[in-house]
Amino acid sequence: MVEKLAVKKNNKITCNIAFTRYEIVKHVAEKIFGWKLSPDEEDEKWDILWTDSAVPPEKLSKMQPYQKINHFPGMYSISRKNYLAMNLGKLKKKFPNDYNFFPKSWLYPCDLGDLKLFMQKKKNCYLIVKPEASCQGRGIFLTKKLENIDPTGRFVVQEYLTKPYLIDNLKFDLRIYVLVAGCDPLRIFVHYDGLTRFATEEYSKPSLNNFEDMCMHLTNYAVNKNNPNFIHNENPEDDDSGHKRSLQSTYDYLSDQGFDVDKIKKQIDDAIIKTLCSIQPTLAHHYKSCQPDDTANTMCFEVLGFDVILDCKARPYILEVNHTPSFTTDSPLDWKIKKRVIRDALILMNITSRERKAYLKKQKELILKRALTGKVEKDTKEEREIKTQILKAKRDKWEQGHLGGFRKIYPSENLETYEKYINYANTMYQEWTGGNTSKTKKLTLEEEKLPRKVQSVKDVKDSKDLKKPIQLKHKEEDSLRLRCSSIPVLISPTDRKKLNSNSVFDRLSKPTIKKYRSSRGTVFPPIIYYEDKQPMSIKQLYPTARLINGYIDSRTIYDRNTTLKQMTPKVFQFMFDKNNDGQ
Repeated sequence: MVEKLAVKKNNKITCNIAFTRYEIVKHVAEKIFGWKLSPDEEDEKWDILWTDSAVPPEKLSKMQPYQKINHFPGMYSISRKNYLAMNLGKLKKKFPNDYNFFPKSWLYPCDLGDLKLFMQKKKNCYLIVKPEASCQGRGIFLTKKLENIDPTGRFVVQEYLTKPYLIDNLKFDLRIYVLVAGCDPLRIFVHYDGLTRFATEEYSKPSLNNFEDMCMHLTNYAVNKNNPNFIHNENPEDDDSGHKRSLQSTYDYLSDQGFDVDKIKKQIDDAIIKTLCSIQPTLAHHYKSCQPDDTANTMCFEVLGFDVILDCKARPYILEVNHTPSFTTDSPLDWKIKKRVIRDALILMNITSRERKAYLKKQKELILKRALTGKVEKDTKEEREIKTQILKAKRDKWEQGHLGGFRKIYPSENLETYEKYINYANTMYQEWTGGNTSKTKKLTLEEEKLPRKVQSVKDVKDSKDLKKPIQLKHKEEDSLRLRCSSIPVLISPTDRKKLNSNSVFDRLSKPTIKKYRSSRGTVFPPIIYYEDKQPMSIKQLYPTARLINGYIDSRTIYDRNTTLKQMTPKVFQFMFDKNNDGQ
């Protein structure tokens, strides 16, 4: 039984209707709620704004905390056909058994290769081709050949469901009205009533004779309303006749046919939640970026229209999501159902003038404190969390007593079931936007701060014993390198084999210099390569070289090697000026 709510009129609320063309929205705001209507596009002193188009982030960022608007920035991620297919496809790859509630979809021409492979496996398969950004059935057609698709266009191609469930031998789809009342966390409600839209020609499987008949294969009202066979519903109480019927009458029909309607509703609810989980990180990012100080999660709400089709076994599939569902009222049934949806959604959002008064009072107090103390007070993280929990508890209590025709489907008892989808969607979103880079750095820093594992005395001794042979082997070499960082190191042909034989130095004439980072400073000691057959020591090459404090004077080597003078005079001169003692 649907709860009938009493609405208190409040003429202190201002509703801006400058950007909507629907008379039913104006009627609900003025006649049912008693709000003032503002048709001025430049007016910014409103409590709620209703618009028929998407809201850019800039609009939300300029709003005051008490104001509300009927769209979320970023909802295009499921309202556009190409983004819906892309976002659902990403999660289907990760959860193939959970995300199987929409037809197989491809983005054309991006997924042309995969589409060709599919067509080779299913040769008699029909495809339904939709322009990626169209609505009301414009530009949609059926085909069996990829050659019929415009190669310069951009489309969403889906496998056509050839065995839909039929009522009166007509194909139909369900328009489900969904209210998204918050994005972080998600708050999702489904209205008990909606619309069932029928095709106007009796259905038969697509063939060469009928695949161009859109009044048979499409259920869009805009496509079928001009067909002579279309029957308008003139009586709102007689909601189970004509080509547009109430959702509740369709559920009653399915129940009479022996189907478990509660199971069908649960499957639809599950598909709706999973669809919105796929874009929750996008919605939350846009919302937090525009209103970082908001703790109520109430500045945006949105009434979505989910188009759902049933197959021959009454299994639901989501076809589209409309972020601006049509609120035209061409029949009394339209007026009755759509008025309920808009009224119940506005009641749930609890729009009052108290929020504006409290905000303006708080702003005056902050201005006075700033004038007296010269400081700007900000809430701490703990205070913000406490405020969030208090506001959430108040909101839960309000929603529980003012659901009207809505029922809450998320958050629900099986909250953990859907958390994994949101977490994976967040991971994909971070990778797409590059947010994982900073996150990885943060995790690395946190790991470095963690205390090291305490080892036993025996483990430390064992590790030292293992390192001893290596340390003894390279002790002399390492100490010599540390003490003589600026002296050229001569590498014989035997040692040279240990280096990369395909190095570019093999093609250069002798001597060749490679620079290594010095352990003593910024000086890079050169390494000289000789191609003599026999390895030669420094004394054999330079018998007259002077020894200073036990080390070879590198200036002597430099003076006798004219090639080095030509190649790196600046490097050597810098070393000699820095280390004039020969070191």
